[in-house]
Amino acid sequence: MSTGPLLLQPQKHRIGSGFQAEGWREPLELLDPFITVDHFRMSEAVFAPHPHAGFSAVTYLFDDSATGLVSRDSLGGEHEIPPGGLHWTLAGRGLMHDEFPIETGREAHGLQVFVNLPATQKLREPGVMRLDAAQMPRHAGEGWRTVQVFGGSELALPWPTALSIVDIEAGAAYEPTLADGEQGFAIVIHGRGQAAGLSMSAGQALSMSGPPPVRIQADEALRLACFSGRPLREPLVRHGPFAMSDEGQVVAALQRFQTGGMGRLCALSTPRTTPNA
Repeated sequence: MSTGPLLLQPQKHRIGSGFQAEGWREPLELLDPFITVDHFRMSEAVFAPHPHAGFSAVTYLFDDSATGLVSRDSLGGEHEIPPGGLHWTLAGRGLMHDEFPIETGREAHGLQVFVNLPATQKLREPGVMRLDAAQMPRHAGEGWRTVQVFGGSELALPWPTALSIVDIEAGAAYEPTLADGEQGFAIVIHGRGQAAGLSMSAGQALSMSGPPPVRIQADEALRLACFSGRPLREPLVRHGPFAMSDEGQVVAALQRFQTGGMGRLCALSTPRTTPNA
């Protein structure tokens, strides 16, 4: 499906004083193969250990994040995500997971991305992939620079997807590139700009499909999170933290979770809230 550029408005949500986010969940056909993207700020532990199955839960922290995150999982992993770092939890048939700031009271600032898995991979074994900022390719042009968070050769991704953080100087322009058969969207993290006759500001996303490429002009210093991928266009049934191909897979995932088939992860002593993924 091809469509011209459109502005996508976020849903805002907050948990107490420790978590706030702007999230994109619809229309799914324009986000595909991504399920949700949250631009979040977290200053305290708010999420209890919770299951994931049928997709990848991906966390990226911006370089301006005041602290990092700790990511724990029922595979036995406990990893620190530093500012500028990426943590990719490939849930597959299911695991338990939680994340919280390294330093309570300091703000972790980043993106939480749920990436769909192809139907043939929804029951694969779970795993974790990580990248530090120094491992991410960087590119620059006239008035712009990018950090390719994922989508290069650094990670063996289960499906063609990419994320780049793009900084554009005031008055300069940038053209996101999409491969044949791909679609994408650009989230404005801060600043103002315009593209295809549409004004863009912080908290908005611009959907894109090509060719031809969309030219984004910065009215002031502009930071974008540019997502792209090959749409799956497969049936998707979501139930809380599960994203499966059909109802039967959802029921089976619930049974695995309830019987301990996704492993165990003990809660921390700090009270937290279970997310509705």
